[in-house]
Amino acid sequence: MMPKIIDAGKTYVEKPDTNRFKMHTHDGYEVYCFLSGKAKYFVEGTVYPLRPGDILIMKKAESHTLLLMKDQPYERIAVHFSADALVGANKDKLLSFMNDRHLGKSNRFPASIFKDRNWIYYLCKICESDDIETQKLYLTVLVSELRASARDIRPDSEVCDNISEVIAYINSHLSDDLSLDSICSAFHTSRSHTNRKFRQMTGSSMWEYVKRKRLLMAKELLLGGENPYRVYEKCGFNEYSSFYRAYKAEFGVSPKDDHKKK
Repeated sequence: MMPKIIDAGKTYVEKPDTNRFKMHTHDGYEVYCFLSGKAKYFVEGTVYPLRPGDILIMKKAESHTLLLMKDQPYERIAVHFSADALVGANKDKLLSFMNDRHLGKSNRFPASIFKDRNWIYYLCKICESDDIETQKLYLTVLVSELRASARDIRPDSEVCDNISEVIAYINSHLSDDLSLDSICSAFHTSRSHTNRKFRQMTGSSMWEYVKRKRLLMAKELLLGGENPYRVYEKCGFNEYSSFYRAYKAEFGVSPKDDHKKK
């Protein structure tokens, strides 16, 4: 079955289970709208305080997780989509404000900068419609308006100690030795402090983060036509068998299956 080009939904939870919210990434784009609750949102080493009506954008492979207080009801709208979901020929230009950002930067669009709450209206229409063409039209308008408002975004976030620098280092060295010792050595920090702080802010161990980012890098290379037996070394894996098992566990298909799609 072909994956959906738009997957949208509205969620309300009276007593949220905070253990359900783990660091994750997507193969496509996400527009997330926080409606109620008490929470912060972690994106690649940056924490954004959330207020009702705030919108966050995430691009492909941008890791994120919700830091949610369990003592209050939680409500949100989330729309996941691929570039094919947009109407028109200038899709790359339309998505440039999402793609041309550093990881974890300029993700948050505060509710205060948009007028008449139209963004939430578009999001609700996308969720309510059963017609894909209608969904695509509302999504294209929403993305267009977010792009036009991107210039008004001001820094409004909390940096997680030096975790943002650690994450930037990891993402620029995915093909290299990224053991916990090597990372701590680069930042002159202790193993226990760095891993504890990393898990506290991301809900993931440092190694889980490294592995997921390497697998996403491998997927891009495979879908671009690279041979699986060359990809695993480029992505920092020592042997093909461990790469194969990790890839199959993460994506549900083998590296060769994704290579054949090209």
